[in-house]
Amino acid sequence: MPEFQHPLVLWLLLPLVVGLVWRWLSKPAGIAVSSTKHFCPSPARSFLTARHFLLGIEALAAAGFISALSRPQQGVELMPSEREGTDIILTLDYSNSMDAFDPDPSWPEGRIRAAIIDKTLKDRLGVARDQIARFVRRRSGDRIGLVIFGVDAYVACPPTLDHDFIVSQVDMLDNALLERGERGTNIAGGIATSVNSLLNEKKKNSEDNRRTIILITDGDHTVADEVFTPLDAARAARDNNIVIHSVGIGSDTPYRTGWLKSARASIRFDTRNMEKIASIANGRFFRAKDNQGFEDVMDTIDTLETRTRVHPALVYQRDLYRYFLIPATILLLLSFILRKTLLLELS
Repeated sequence: MPEFQHPLVLWLLLPLVVGLVWRWLSKPAGIAVSSTKHFCPSPARSFLTARHFLLGIEALAAAGFISALSRPQQGVELMPSEREGTDIILTLDYSNSMDAFDPDPSWPEGRIRAAIIDKTLKDRLGVARDQIARFVRRRSGDRIGLVIFGVDAYVACPPTLDHDFIVSQVDMLDNALLERGERGTNIAGGIATSVNSLLNEKKKNSEDNRRTIILITDGDHTVADEVFTPLDAARAARDNNIVIHSVGIGSDTPYRTGWLKSARASIRFDTRNMEKIASIANGRFFRAKDNQGFEDVMDTIDTLETRTRVHPALVYQRDLYRYFLIPATILLLLSFILRKTLLLELS
């Protein structure tokens, strides 16, 4: 049964019916003459004449216009669909050490510099940016969010199915987004912010989805968090049924440029801590020493994180006004033509 978006408009049908009955029963127009002796007696009035026929057509046209004005609609339900998906937060380290490069150990320095200049060799942040965008594009059924962390952690994008928006946010990540002093390595803060983002998404969506954090970092936890250590944060994730896969990126002999080189900044990486984080939160630890290794890691995680999600049936309202408007217009035109031709009336 159709539903009407503006049902009060249908009350206009009542005066239409009243007017139709009055016109139907009223006498037709006549001609005043001085004498009727030259006229033959007319037959008794018929209840259905040409005048009544035209009146009925016009009444139906008016009813059609009123019905179209009330905006009739019909709900159309699409069948629920099953897709592979989960809720994922990509938690990206934004520390100063992410500006380092990881060239092939056999390359001479001249080749490394040339590769950096022509941008065939990207720093760790650039590699992470490319691989995250590639990962997101392959996960069409997931709600994916992005958290970046330095000294503090920030939600760059809460979990969403709008993957184009996530990719645009990832593309905006460059080395100058935060000041040098803000680019520490607060792994605990990054995990805690990611957990909160996933829990907030859980409140908004009642679905019992698998929830996963992919932690991407190239160094040790260097910022004393007032609330959590990285292991405490991992336990909080586990207690909320959130899996953490930790990804350690970067080689053991990074190539430094700019400030990292002049300051002789130390780049340390404790794989044992990352392994503990993944183990506590029922995930896996991966090590990616170069771009290809990072790509392989993300491919592996892509195969691990699959779960069927049943998307609810989609119901949308289909407008039906055209099925009333078009016939009403045709009837009105037909009445106009008949009045001017076959059923010509005196005016």
